[in-house]
Amino acid sequence: MLAGDARFILDNTAISNFSAVGRMDILRERYGGQLLLTPEVLLEAEKGPRPEPIRQAIEEGWVAVQPLYADSVEYGIFLELRAKGFGLGEASSIAACSTSRTWVFVSDDLDARREASHRGVGVVGTYGVLARWVAEDRMDLKEGNALLRRMIAFGFRSHSDDLREESERLKSRW
Repeated sequence: MLAGDARFILDNTAISNFSAVGRMDILRERYGGQLLLTPEVLLEAEKGPRPEPIRQAIEEGWVAVQPLYADSVEYGIFLELRAKGFGLGEASSIAACSTSRTWVFVSDDLDARREASHRGVGVVGTYGVLARWVAEDRMDLKEGNALLRRMIAFGFRSHSDDLREESERLKSRW
């Protein structure tokens, strides 16, 4: 599923987690040039406590802003998701991913991830990005866990504060 032509749509939850700890570089190195966000997500990020990192990423060109168009299939999906109670950012991101099998939704919102998965969209979250970073030896486990725990201290609601099991599972798949 994650072929070389995969593109990644960022939700504000992931942006918030990486910017909170000053590590947007991980997203840049992992997905740079393949990262998109919708104007709705950008608006959410700009209202957050740390809007500068995402603005800088856009200025540097490794994150692009992708609007939905009113006459598009994606916009119809957006309206459907809004009617289901999804926020602007989640609805626009899932809608933008929904019509192509090469999109992956990067979010930590459990309901939004479930909806995206239900629609056949690949999903990954902050925890998964960090675990893969450790599995690929881009960061050692101690540093990865320290970073994860800092994100948790800033409000990331992770199911675990230890990357060991997931990073080992990912290594064993290679």
